[in-house]
Amino acid sequence: MFINNNLRLRIDNEYNTLWVGIDLQDKLCYSVNFLDNLTHVKELISYMIRKENIKYVVAYSLNKGVWNLGGDLEYFVDCIKNDNRKALKDYAYKCIDLVHSYNSNYDLDVFSTCVVQGNAFGGGFESALSGHYIVAEQSAKFSFPEIIFGTFPGMGAYSFLTKKVGYEKANQIINSNKTYSAKEIHELGIVNQVCEDGHGIATMSLLIRKGELSSYVNNPFMNVLNKVSKDELLAVVNLWLERAFNLSDENLNRMVKLANYQKRKLDNERKTVSLVDEEVRFREVNELINRAF
Repeated sequence: MFINNNLRLRIDNEYNTLWVGIDLQDKLCYSVNFLDNLTHVKELISYMIRKENIKYVVAYSLNKGVWNLGGDLEYFVDCIKNDNRKALKDYAYKCIDLVHSYNSNYDLDVFSTCVVQGNAFGGGFESALSGHYIVAEQSAKFSFPEIIFGTFPGMGAYSFLTKKVGYEKANQIINSNKTYSAKEIHELGIVNQVCEDGHGIATMSLLIRKGELSSYVNNPFMNVLNKVSKDELLAVVNLWLERAFNLSDENLNRMVKLANYQKRKLDNERKTVSLVDEEVRFREVNELINRAF
């Protein structure tokens, strides 16, 4: 089911699963347009969960080799240089609203999961962490590059990681400027399972169909302790906003360089994946789910 330029939804009524395919089109990051599209359909997703008696929501990527490269650095630089505090705050608060909705399971009796099939950097890593069960394909990479330009991931990383590994380890990971492999991030206890490339969706589908996620879904302690309050998320993002408007010109220049990297990644993908190929790829994903069991 086509929802908008960024979302493809598929409902598996037999196993009460909503598959949410995320297609980053204008930028391989959380662009303003992408955030607006997700925000506009959040209530629709909640409605579909209730209407179709959904028990599992699975977010996955429709972009080859990329889960999400993080925040819209080009937009950040523009807001900071023009002292547009309202615009950057609106952006940041939309991010918080979306990751909180996913982490809180939309305040419904549903279990939110993620399949990470490519690079998850910065805010992309944060959004994956909002899921309660994470499958990562073995070539996926994870990092927080924010330390390069004098800031930190402000949209949930500290809270979600602290839940998983404790504050000291979370702080170390966030400030390490290290790119972690899927295997390393699994050994740290941050993702739940690593599978072969191209098998992420099939792996999650089998977990659901065989009932292997039941121990997570039915564990009352995990259901409570894995969730982060919106007040906590907002408190941290307010610190991020304060830091952002005190960055030096050198830090902003580094941010621009990383933004240019994001653009090059998108250009490379567009050279290899046409619009027709994207529709073929989406059909192949659906067929893979159907064949998984």
